[in-house]
Order: sequence, then structure tokens, then C-alpha cells
Amino acid sequence: MGGIVLQSKLTTPDGAKNLSVVIITLNEERNLKGLLPDIPKGAEVIIVDSGSTDATKAVAEAVGAKFSIRAFDNYSTQKNHAMTLATRSWTLCLDADERPDDLLWQSILEAIASGSSDAYEVTRRLVFLGKPMGFGRTTDHLLRLFKTGNATYSKDIHESLSLAQSSRSEGVTGVLWHHSYRDLTDYFARFNRYTSLMAEARLGKGVTAPPAVILALRIPLDFFGRYVVRLGFLDGWHGFLWAALGSFYGFVKYAKLKELSSQSRDQ
Repeated sequence: MGGIVLQSKLTTPDGAKNLSVVIITLNEERNLKGLLPDIPKGAEVIIVDSGSTDATKAVAEAVGAKFSIRAFDNYSTQKNHAMTLATRSWTLCLDADERPDDLLWQSILEAIASGSSDAYEVTRRLVFLGKPMGFGRTTDHLLRLFKTGNATYSKDIHESLSLAQSSRSEGVTGVLWHHSYRDLTDYFARFNRYTSLMAEARLGKGVTAPPAVILALRIPLDFFGRYVVRLGFLDGWHGFLWAALGSFYGFVKYAKLKELSSQSRDQ
């Protein structure tokens, strides 16, 4: 019964027997405890770990997930490898900190049962420091459910899923809640890691940082776009904080690129 999760409370698991849920992990004990019990009964769950030192493996195996270890190189190749392990006819890719609501799970199972399309997009919304967000560039639409073997991840950072040619996709109802940050300490740890990775990737492609005056304008313009144009103010304090921190992201990314470029010239 390896890979079969039996704890979900969904009463209509039609389609689950044809579903593989694929997750990559690194020290995701806490998040998996919230995600795994909600996966529909009978679904195959595949977890590819990159060397966790917490109880990630024990949590996964306790509910019958298939667990394997692979050295991490980048997000796309890690997820593509995990997808090759899927044995069901449909694959759903999730991150450990994502939570489909009941309506989304039901929609996924119904989509699989109907087979009316080759793939399906989900609506993902951010939960920022405990608050479900509705504005300020906190919602996106992502391809996550597809016929097994019919899609591939690309890009080393902020990876995206692409369908095989001639494949059709449509949307499903419900929300994929993204519990991305536990607190501000966690936010800044991720902020620092991702801005460094983005700067290194741009350096490798020969991209140069824009002039200082462009960087100076980027912060207020980005903040205005998030907080005013995209109505971030409607999310209260959390909306203001998200807009302020997010507007600083691009600036730091290019500041790090400028630093790396200078270091490269000095070598």
C-alpha cells in the first residue's frame, strides 16, 4: 500500500485512485502535518526529499507516502524527477506549504473523473503571516494538475510548468492557499536566499543591473502598484507590510547583482 494516504475526510473520492500527488521537501515536518491528512483517500503520494534533518520522513511514511531522497540541484529538475515516479494517470504538483481547500479538492477529483481536458489551472492565494490575502498581487493562477507525463518544469528559480504541445487546459474552482511564511524571520530568510539566487542566475546570463536612478524609482513605483493599483490597502496592515517588503525585493536583487558583478571584475 506504499504511497496510499488514508486519512482524508473527503466523502466523495472519485478520481483519487487515478491521482498521484507529488511534493518535494526539505525539513517540512510542520507543513506536511497540515497537508498530508487532507489528501483524498486512495491517492498516491510521492515525496522527494533533499536531505531533511527533522521528522519529514517519519511524517510522510506514517501516512503511507512514498519517500525517496535526491540531492538538490534546482527546483525544476527536482520536481521533474519526482514527477517521473508517478504511477497514476493524473499528477498534481504541490508545495509542502500549500493547502487546497475542500472545494478545490472536490473540483480536482471531478476534473479527473470527467477527463474533459488535458490539464487544469488552480487559483492560488497567499496567507501572509496568518492572514488570507485578497489584493496587492497575492493571487496567481498556476498549472498544477495534468495527465501524467504531459508537462515539464523549467527555470532554476521560480520554476514554471509547461504542457506538451497541443494539450488543452482549463481552470478548476476552489483555492490553493499558500502558507509561505511562518513569521517575519522566516520571510527575511527566504527573501535573502531568493534574492541571492536570482542575482546569481542573472549574473550567469550576463545581465547587468540597471542604473541607480532606475533602482531608486523602482521601490516607490512597485509599492504604488501593489498597495494602490492592486488595492493592497484593502488587506489592512498586512497589505501595507506585503507591499512595502515586496517593493524592496527587486531593489535588493539588483543590488546583489551589482555587487556580484563588481566582485567578478575584481577577480
